[in-house]
Amino acid sequence: MRLLTAAFFCMCISCTNQTEKKILVDTNATELVSQIESYKGEKPVLVNFWATWCIPCIEEFPYIMKLKENYGDEFELIFVSGDFEEAKEEAKEFLKEQNVNFTTYYKTGKDNEFIQTVSDTWSGALPYTVIYSRDGSISAEWEGKAEYEKFEQELLKVIEEG
Repeated sequence: MRLLTAAFFCMCISCTNQTEKKILVDTNATELVSQIESYKGEKPVLVNFWATWCIPCIEEFPYIMKLKENYGDEFELIFVSGDFEEAKEEAKEFLKEQNVNFTTYYKTGKDNEFIQTVSDTWSGALPYTVIYSRDGSISAEWEGKAEYEKFEQELLKVIEEG
């Protein structure tokens, strides 16, 4: 029995460490685009670029998490933090407070190169949201804060495309 308890304890620690490692995985723009493209033909993708210093980002974050709760199996959600290196731990804490329990990303590389690789139309302003259809095309994108209804309306368009 003691061996079983020890094995269970080790497994719990191992699972905790794996979850810990997935929060704010470093990514450059090329890796991020590949990650988004990996869902092509499988499911729609909502990508949200945010930062802890961006008040509108923080305000809309719960709306996006509510979408994940309501429609989680029907789309892939990708968060990308644009926080400065010195705020990376603060960003991790924020994600934990928001009950994010899936892989998220931390932007690496030069800003302009990253922005231009991700989108031809993005100015670099945060928050920035892009919704991709199942076929990998951009269905909707916008800079600035949106209300829950806009997120839901745009997301349901791509979910209902089937």
